[in-house]
Amino acid sequence: MNGFNTNQLEKYKILSLDGGGSWALVQAMTLGRIFGDIPGREILAHFDLVIANSGGSIVAAGLAENYRPSQLEDLFLNESIRKSIFYNLGFTQKSLITRITRLFGIGPKYSAEAKYNGLQKVLPELSKIPLTQVPALIPGKRNTQFMVTTYDYYRNRARFFRSNMKSFSKTANLSNRRKRNVPRNPDPATFVQAIHAATNAPVNYFDKPAKIQFETSRGIVERFFWDGAVGGYNNPVLAGVIEALSNGIAAENIHILSIGTGIKYLPKQDVFQSAYEELVIRFDKPTLTKDLVKMTASILSDPPDAASYTSYTIIAPDLPAKSERFVRLCPVIQPSLHLKDNVPTWDIPDEYTFPEFRDLLHLEMDAVEDKHVKLIQKMTQLWLENKTLNQPIRNDKYLRCLLGHNTFGEGLEDLKSWLP
Repeated sequence: MNGFNTNQLEKYKILSLDGGGSWALVQAMTLGRIFGDIPGREILAHFDLVIANSGGSIVAAGLAENYRPSQLEDLFLNESIRKSIFYNLGFTQKSLITRITRLFGIGPKYSAEAKYNGLQKVLPELSKIPLTQVPALIPGKRNTQFMVTTYDYYRNRARFFRSNMKSFSKTANLSNRRKRNVPRNPDPATFVQAIHAATNAPVNYFDKPAKIQFETSRGIVERFFWDGAVGGYNNPVLAGVIEALSNGIAAENIHILSIGTGIKYLPKQDVFQSAYEELVIRFDKPTLTKDLVKMTASILSDPPDAASYTSYTIIAPDLPAKSERFVRLCPVIQPSLHLKDNVPTWDIPDEYTFPEFRDLLHLEMDAVEDKHVKLIQKMTQLWLENKTLNQPIRNDKYLRCLLGHNTFGEGLEDLKSWLP
């Protein structure tokens, strides 16, 4: 057996948590609204598989550390803790070229080594035990397993840290099924080491790849990693679906709760007029500086919602307008369409001031200042109260929901049908 419950009458429940740095506050608040302020391990006990990247992996680990959602919120709201993870490089820690490129908004700002130290302080129990031992901490009969998405710096490919070493998706197990006789060695990485790898966004964020040291029979082995977003797994839900399918879980039994960290949608500038130029996608002339900044940001997003859409088609191939088995919950930052003098016009949603909305549009994942994190908190609260929209699985050019749940409340109602 591979550690998976393949009883075809059983619901197989996946919790998928996107990356997003400080924006993972969204996930802590969302879990609190869904489950109440109960111990984290009791929340995890509802799921068969928890898969996460970057900021989402911090939330998953916080739950495994047994933090309640309110305690997780406090972690993200605490400025000193945020700055222990996003630890600014000193002037002497920056190379000459970095000092120059930072003048143009390009280049690393934070210390990878200091981040690892900060994570160890926040997650003391999980810094001491291998990821493979974490399922034993979770109560109940579901045998909750964990996956963390990362990117192997030297091999140039996605790398998954798993708690289930018997998974058929694991390379060594797949080789053995093909009679290659590869030894199935346990992965000695701790959950915190896996998180360190998953949270190491390159180029514009951390100064070097995350270094992880393993103790093996051959001695100390070092491996180096970037954020899982580099491999296309900032939204890791598709990797979770493939993990389940490859281990014998029927697609019709898969039930997914996928929680994002906020996404920004802007319409094209040629659809309707706009009250402010910042509210539409502008077709400015490309430049080297703009392209470099755009590339570093694009790896941390999921354009065009590919992971969610592909996963949705796998478990609901008839593409219903919404499926109770796939609940994607994520606040959307997008303008509203208003009639001004009987002319459709993109404008600021009523719930925001223009400075607030503009700041949200431009705010990066490394939000460390109190005013910015409080703005994320406000955005999440409005969304939880159904005053702003939820991210669809797919929308149209007018930003209307085609597939998925239009509001948090809609998603929550379907979620209640299978997740008490």
